Amino acid sequence: MQNKFKKTPLIISVLFLLISCGIFYFIFYEIRNNVEVTQQSEIDLQKEIIKRNEVRILNNYFNSIQTEKALFETHFVQSSNVVPFLNNIEYLAKSVEVKTEVSSISINETDNSLVLEIKSSGDFENIYRFITLLENSSYELEFISSDIYSDIDKNTVKSKDNTDKWEALFKIKLVSFI
Repeated sequence: MQNKFKKTPLIISVLFLLISCGIFYFIFYEIRNNVEVTQQSEIDLQKEIIKRNEVRILNNYFNSIQTEKALFETHFVQSSNVVPFLNNIEYLAKSVEVKTEVSSISINETDNSLVLEIKSSGDFENIYRFITLLENSSYELEFISSDIYSDIDKNTVKSKDNTDKWEALFKIKLVSFI
């Protein structure tokens, strides 16, 4: 018996098998690396989605409390915006028919508060109402001094509704001053 076995096709088959196994393992490891990268990307994506949801929830919360924030801020006077506070004082004075004039405004350097000096005139009852309105205003006020005196002399005539004219001088510290 003669051995007619050819070695060339066997060698080619073995080489093809080795090359196929090498390609298989290369592709297998690349797929495994891609799966790990994909899983890490999915984890990062989930974290980002959670962060965006938290930001969206916080934005919704901030938007929902915007009115309460605006209401809260009305109790404080900022140094750049004193005019609405002064307008409020004038409005309170007009509501009780008291003539009011803010004679001086200064900032107390020790406690960073606003100090106002207000001159008012009118009936005693209206001045008393004005003081009550100032005490009960939405701002935190501290009366430093108040002088209320009658403006009537023996030679002056009473006003047209037969009431005495009173004048008041208030020195008020605005504690809620930012």
